[in-house]
Amino acid sequence: MRQTAPLGEVTRRARIAQVVWARADVSTRAAVIAAAAAGLAEEADRMAQAIGAAHSRTLADVWSAEIVPTLDALRWLARRGGRWLRPRPLPRSRLQWYFHATRHELSWEPYGVMGIVTPGNAPLFLSLPQVAAALLAGNAVVWKPAPIGTEVALVAAACLRRAGLAPGLLEVVPGGAEAARALVEAGVDKLFFTGGSEAGRSLYRLQAARGRPAVLELSGRHVAVVLAGVDPVLAARGIVWGKLAGGGRHCVSVQLVLVETSAAAALTAEIRRAMADMPPAARGAADDDAVSRRWRTLVVDAVERGAQLLLGDGTGATLLVGVVPGMRVVEEEIQGPILAIATVESVERAVAWVNGSPYRLSASIWTGDPERARRLARELGVGQVWINEQLHPTAQPEVTLAGRGASGFGASRGWSGLLEMAQPKVVSETPLWASRRHYGPAPEGLVELFRGTVAVAFARGLAPRARAVARFARALVGLASGAR
Repeated sequence: MRQTAPLGEVTRRARIAQVVWARADVSTRAAVIAAAAAGLAEEADRMAQAIGAAHSRTLADVWSAEIVPTLDALRWLARRGGRWLRPRPLPRSRLQWYFHATRHELSWEPYGVMGIVTPGNAPLFLSLPQVAAALLAGNAVVWKPAPIGTEVALVAAACLRRAGLAPGLLEVVPGGAEAARALVEAGVDKLFFTGGSEAGRSLYRLQAARGRPAVLELSGRHVAVVLAGVDPVLAARGIVWGKLAGGGRHCVSVQLVLVETSAAAALTAEIRRAMADMPPAARGAADDDAVSRRWRTLVVDAVERGAQLLLGDGTGATLLVGVVPGMRVVEEEIQGPILAIATVESVERAVAWVNGSPYRLSASIWTGDPERARRLARELGVGQVWINEQLHPTAQPEVTLAGRGASGFGASRGWSGLLEMAQPKVVSETPLWASRRHYGPAPEGLVELFRGTVAVAFARGLAPRARAVARFARALVGLASGAR
């Protein structure tokens, strides 16, 4: 399934194959996804070894963060996804009783050819569930993985082919930024992009110029809000794990900690201790000189502007305190193991800081008061909030990830993400026997009948409702008398 033909030809073949695939019942498509999941499970050890070697990750990390969540997502799609895509009748309004004979049915139809561009930091989990969702919805897919994830994509595509996926329905496009641009220019019907903000917006401009939709799952700037009275050990362990898991390269990795003043000293000491105790292999060292130079530049900028460096130098696990708005380490997406701490005098200040950021993908709240955390979660203008936890909620198959602001738009994963892969259609049918009085001139007494309808619908209390019903009845009698 390695793509070699021009992308225009690939897209053309995909359109032909998609017509037949879209006609298949969703249960047939789900069976292919289920069989692919079973095949991938058989390949899991080999896949885990390949991902671990390519990304310098432990097997335990790959199994817990890539293999199991991906298989879980595919199993959920195969077992539960079909019910969201099946046609369903829509309820009819009683207020508009005069159109009550008309039935309405909502169905979901594929877009056609989906262009899916995926990142390299989680080459399986951030890719295959989206591809499988698009296929389940009846689309063909042209998949452009990050270069480091190409071999993983080819293995996954081969599993789908062995599971019964017809030729042309899924093509893997190797290459970098130019390949992604060519994919959009080839005319995909919808773009699904996961990756950095700058690259995502660039592709979106191309897609929007063609009048076609997109979902952008872009980088985040996860903020951990730590409230007074928190258990500093628990919060520190969670935050450090959320920072260094995957080398801090996840879009939902912690970047900034906002801690209330009374909790700042204890929390900072525990975070420093937890980061220092991490084994060297888990400290997120850069594997690219350019990336390492950028990280050091961010640290130098922060220190020159008044921040204090407590641990590291930017090339691995690094801890800064006393950061303020305007520092690059605060404002830019890092995608690395640098953690910054700022003290805030109030929860209101923390909320303003989070909601004022352009990147609003996710946040976490750490506190011993769950009710206070739930109230605060409603105030944070981010796509997902975790209370006393980090990262793992995104691995659940029904949990949706959705960005705000510069972190993108649209939904990924869960039923909301599945429905991004299809477009709604409503068919309304009026029986031949039904009255169609609205075709002709309105009777004299119709307005009074409408007034009576509204009075009944919005009356409060027994006495007002009784008067409203009487008004409706009089209007109905008057209309009937006038008709005679």
